[in-house]
Parts: sequence; C-alpha cells; structure tokens
Amino acid sequence: MITLILMKEMHVPALIILSPRFLTVYCLFPALRDLISVAVGTIFFLAISYLLGKLSRNIGWRKQARLLVKWDGMPSTRFLRHRDTNIDVYTKRRYHKYLQNCVPDLVIPTPEEELVDPAKADLIYESAVKWLLKKARDSETYNLLFHENISYGFARNLWAMKWWGLFVNLLVLLGTVALINKRYHFDLYAIPPEVWLAVTVTVFVMIVLLFFTQSSVHNKAKAYARTLLEVCDEEYDEKLA
Repeated sequence: MITLILMKEMHVPALIILSPRFLTVYCLFPALRDLISVAVGTIFFLAISYLLGKLSRNIGWRKQARLLVKWDGMPSTRFLRHRDTNIDVYTKRRYHKYLQNCVPDLVIPTPEEELVDPAKADLIYESAVKWLLKKARDSETYNLLFHENISYGFARNLWAMKWWGLFVNLLVLLGTVALINKRYHFDLYAIPPEVWLAVTVTVFVMIVLLFFTQSSVHNKAKAYARTLLEVCDEEYDEKLA
C-alpha cells in the first residue's frame, strides 16, 4: 500500500536518490541492523522520502515552465498544430474533427488562421487538451494514459532533482571510501560483500542521474501526449461500435 501511494504521488525519484544513503548505513554499520533500528530507520526513510517527494514534485513543476519554453509548448498542444509534423495530417484531422464535435463552443482554427494568430490557436488547442484530460480522468478505463502520466512525472521530477541527487550520493560515496580506508586499508579481499554492494548501488544511481537529461523528459512528455490524443480515436471507435 505504501509503495502504491509513493508511486501515485511520484515520490519514486526521492526513493532512488536516498536509497544508497540508507543501504550504505545498513551495510557498513552492522550494529544498527537489529529489529528496532530497522523499523525506526524504515519509518524515517519513508517520511524523508515522502517530504522529498513533495519537494521534487514542486521543483519539477517549476522547472517544467523552463522546459516548455525550449519545447515551444507542451507536446499535447504542439501535436494539434497544423504546422507540427509529429502526427500525420490524416490522424490529426480525425483528432480535430472529434474535438470540434465534442468540446462545447470549440472551433479548430484552419492552417491559415493558425499562421495568422498562433497564440490564439494554441489557446484553443490547450482548451481541447484540458477537456480531454478531464474526460480521461478514470485511471481504470484509461490505464495506459495513467501510467504514461506517472512515467512523465517520474522523469520530470528525477531530472529536477538530478544535481542535488548527484551531490548527496557523491558525499555518500566519499564517506564510504573513507570508512573502507579506515577499516580495511583498501585490502580488497578483506572488504565484505555487503560493502561492495553499497558502493555499487551508489555508483549505479549516480550514473543513472548523470545520464538523465532534458531529452529523456521530453521523450516521456511526447509519449504521454500521443497516448492522450489517442483517446480521440478510442472514443470515435466506441461511437461507431
């Protein structure tokens, strides 16, 4: 249940960033492995993850505004533009027809009208997207869309916390190396497997964060936009049936 709540609230980025820190403590300090210490540590870990999850989501929303400038708007809005080529013209025509027929008082601009006043056209497309989002709110009926939304939120929030996560895990790695030097004098045969595990997980998380880019977030946003707009075809097929 806790895992589902954290997934739904998009707190997984915080779990990923913090996991090496708690795994390292567990592996390097055997005295802290008794039942009470583990229970208290787990509660503390989940609480910190929850708070950082909220923080990462807020930072993600703020940084999203910067991304939208680079992307020239949300992909769901861009894909509805006549001049955008991400979706073929015939599919886009079906989307436009469905939205114009279903959204009250919505009139899709012509290609010429869009070129004359692109800002006004975007307001119309954004209104259509808002209506579609409201219609597709049921996560059971639109299960794929629900998971694409979570996937995009995860990517955005993890990217937003990237440099903070790298800094924290670099400190963890340096601290681990210092303890290995103090306890085992870098004798590779004397270092226990669980210590190697802690180092490996920390390095792995840092590599994941290092190679997580704005392009990764953009790809997830485009996948979500495509799935959202495909609702138009699903609804149209249901009407024909």
